[in-house]
Amino acid sequence: MIPRAISSLWWRRYLRRSAIPWDDLERFPQLRPEEQRKELGKRLLRQVQYFGTRADALPQWREAARINNAEDLLRVWPDLPVLTKNDLRTRFPAAELGTRFKIPGQLNSTGGSTGEPVHFFHDAYMVKSILAAVTFSSVRMGWLPGMPVIVVWGSERDIARQTSLRNRMHTTLRNQIVVDGYHLSDDTVERVCAHLHRGPVAMYGFTSMLEFIARRVVETKRRIRPGIVRIAWNGGEMLFPEQSEIFQQAFSVPLLNRYGGRELAVMACQFAAGESLQVLRPWLYLEILNDRGRPAAPGEVGRLVWTSTVCRGTPFLRYDVEDLGSFRACDENESGITAIDELHGRVAGLLELPDGRKINNIYWNHFFKEVKEVAQFQVILRKDRRLRILLRGDGFSPEREAAVRALLAHFLGELPVNLEWVEKIPLTREGKLVQVYREA
Repeated sequence: MIPRAISSLWWRRYLRRSAIPWDDLERFPQLRPEEQRKELGKRLLRQVQYFGTRADALPQWREAARINNAEDLLRVWPDLPVLTKNDLRTRFPAAELGTRFKIPGQLNSTGGSTGEPVHFFHDAYMVKSILAAVTFSSVRMGWLPGMPVIVVWGSERDIARQTSLRNRMHTTLRNQIVVDGYHLSDDTVERVCAHLHRGPVAMYGFTSMLEFIARRVVETKRRIRPGIVRIAWNGGEMLFPEQSEIFQQAFSVPLLNRYGGRELAVMACQFAAGESLQVLRPWLYLEILNDRGRPAAPGEVGRLVWTSTVCRGTPFLRYDVEDLGSFRACDENESGITAIDELHGRVAGLLELPDGRKINNIYWNHFFKEVKEVAQFQVILRKDRRLRILLRGDGFSPEREAAVRALLAHFLGELPVNLEWVEKIPLTREGKLVQVYREA
């Protein structure tokens, strides 16, 4: 591990060379709502005029590209098509975009943890904005360039990237300590704690991995001196309040929520415990749409639909990332939604019962947090319409299982449920714990 001062100097040079300035992200929230609307309108208009004149443009974009006034575009914006992941696969083949339109940049893809991977192309400016967004959000949460970061990750491809000499050097200069959390055990906890003497440190990783480490620290009564972990945030998975609370018990700081994806990088971030997730405007524009495809009301759970005002490779215009969320009335003004109040998981995990009722992903977490014997769970809606629930933990007595089944029946009705205790719940290739999904 190199001295923090040297890493800090390297970070400053690295950001000057490889990231765009993030002045917009700092300045934009200070504007009046009408000024925010005006600026977002201009940015959206520039994107539509660019993509609307490209050879792969959708007809509606070509029509909208004729608009010269940002306010006129905002009025028709809700009528433009919503892009799906399948649209990106079939209409905008990422491998062709760079050469076809002579755009320098990088080809990338999602991990495909809930289905087929989606390939996309980031132009060079977007690549620099991603680094800026990641760094800006980290700094806002409390990290400073040069501060050591313990990264607990499970993605096979991300861990594998650390093996090249160049990436190992970059990891060292960043003052990052990467701990493979794919196979969680007490050894994982030991490896993390062995690096705490480098404190103050930041911690970052998949939510379930950080929760496991925190629980083991609490259960084994290991004492971590307050201040050693200065700041911590999650990635890749949902974050629930009880997970943040157990992390605070173990390390004296809450686990903050940084929400993002490979397509758009950091999309929204919780900069302090208890706050909503602030959308990274004006680089992103968020809409939350209900089942009818219209704007959801405050408190109503809907699909998160994102537009990048930066990317000129893959057209992320009204792009449905297949996540669910809601917002509060106070987090919306005339310029749009400023923050996400609560994330509700993946659309793929929204289960519809035979009687037509829908169970949101988040219900299961609220249910099982009251069942103390369960440390982890996974709910699978089988093709035969039975629920298969995998459980990891202490197990039930016959009386306790009967009580839990009665609670499930009260909500699920006559839907057949199989409860199965397992030693380990399977992770995706990306190392994620997918709590709810439907069998293909």
